[in-house]
Amino acid sequence: MDIPDQISIEPPLWRLRRFDEAVGVVALLVIVVSILWGIVSRYIFPQPAAWTYELAILAFSYLVFFGAVAGVRLGTHAAIDVLVAALPERWQDGIRWFNYGLLTAFFVLMTGLFVWQAWTSRNVHTIALDLSRSIAYAPLAIASAGMLLQHLIVERPWRPRTHRIVDSII
Repeated sequence: MDIPDQISIEPPLWRLRRFDEAVGVVALLVIVVSILWGIVSRYIFPQPAAWTYELAILAFSYLVFFGAVAGVRLGTHAAIDVLVAALPERWQDGIRWFNYGLLTAFFVLMTGLFVWQAWTSRNVHTIALDLSRSIAYAPLAIASAGMLLQHLIVERPWRPRTHRIVDSII
């Protein structure tokens, strides 16, 4: 019995539209390889690789923040709206607008704080890899700006909320 090929309308991972997911995939691969190399070097070589832990932590922050950008874009963050759904429509609209403004302000604040942190830590270096701390904070500013952009594109408080990913509904 032949199974028909399903045509995916989602663009490939290396397209700019899915850049956030591509960064997350690369970060996850870096974490796995780094930790594995740290384990191998600890038990096989006389001097373990000290840089693996630092690299894994750096990649983990990339994974979390760029994964959050993808979550905003795909609408997969948890939405617990049982109480809001029980309120009258006018109240729901007010809460929707409040959440829209609050999240917009939060993403702007996070972007600004990470830009400032990247700038102030540009001359501070990590211990093992001797990298500028800006390498840790600048991509987080980019990811926060990406969350802001995706939030402004995806969320529409002037229309009723529709969940695109049914699995994210709680």
